[in-house]
Amino acid sequence: MWGNLARFILKNRLILLIALTLATVFMAYHAFQVKLSYEFSRAIPLDNPKYKIYQSFRQKFGEDGNLLVVGVQTDQFFKAPFFNSYTALAETFKKIPAVENVLSVPGSTNLKKDSAAEKLLAVTIFESGRISQAALDSSASVFLSLPFYRGLLYNAETKTYLMGLSINKEVMNSKQRNDVVAAIVKAGDAFGKQNNIEMHYSGLPHIRTNMATKVASEMQWFLLGSILLSAVILLIFFRSLSATALSLGVVVIGVIWCLGTIEFLGYRITLLTALIPPLVVVIGIPNCIYFLNKYHTSYLDTGEKNKALVEMISRMGIVTLFCNIAA
Repeated sequence: MWGNLARFILKNRLILLIALTLATVFMAYHAFQVKLSYEFSRAIPLDNPKYKIYQSFRQKFGEDGNLLVVGVQTDQFFKAPFFNSYTALAETFKKIPAVENVLSVPGSTNLKKDSAAEKLLAVTIFESGRISQAALDSSASVFLSLPFYRGLLYNAETKTYLMGLSINKEVMNSKQRNDVVAAIVKAGDAFGKQNNIEMHYSGLPHIRTNMATKVASEMQWFLLGSILLSAVILLIFFRSLSATALSLGVVVIGVIWCLGTIEFLGYRITLLTALIPPLVVVIGIPNCIYFLNKYHTSYLDTGEKNKALVEMISRMGIVTLFCNIAA
């Protein structure tokens, strides 16, 4: 079977090369269209205890994937200059596209009883705009007396204060979230530099954005590094530029087909699928070494290129097929 396949390939090599070239160009077009996935991907089994705890948390408290938290630690928080600057930061965050809501100390509310209407009214604790130190001290005493915000927006022991930003869920699952998170970090860092204070960021939007950026950059470097390392290994073993170029050409075609297939089938690059192209390189290089070694040994035995190629495909075809399936 494999001998007949080898003879068929050699007999129709021109047609097959043209077909392979056209198909590779088609796959290269799709490979350049491949996109990075910005959706929250599950990387652990459904029966994992930690995953079950997370699902229980979501059922009780709702979705948490669109909340970004900005934290500061200072003992000058309720000083008028810092507080007014902090209030301006909250207003800046509200103006950023896709930021739907901002939960912060300046925007906190208190419930007051309306005896006439027999209901509770939500009133803001702090005055809007710039506030004087006297008014701030009065409002701060009211705020600190409310146990609801204790441990939620501030920690009195560590002098830590948090600001929660709710980001649009559709934007969170798109490329736009990179610009939104970058704008938030830029505004926060400007505030920190202005007040000489360290800014802290957390929450899934920030983590997922950093992870997506790392996946995109590390995939490129990892793929390039694997190809360069393979080229060095091939040069050391074969000491031939033609053999190295041929092997790398085969591997590059495999990577193009890999990325093109991912996009053609409607998938995107995730934390897991980003490992496929480097794996193709790692798996493809040994295959090239096996085929070249078998060709050279067969050529030394037969002295004819065609017979050596038929022998190479007949002997190594089935072996390589099952090795790649197992890999």
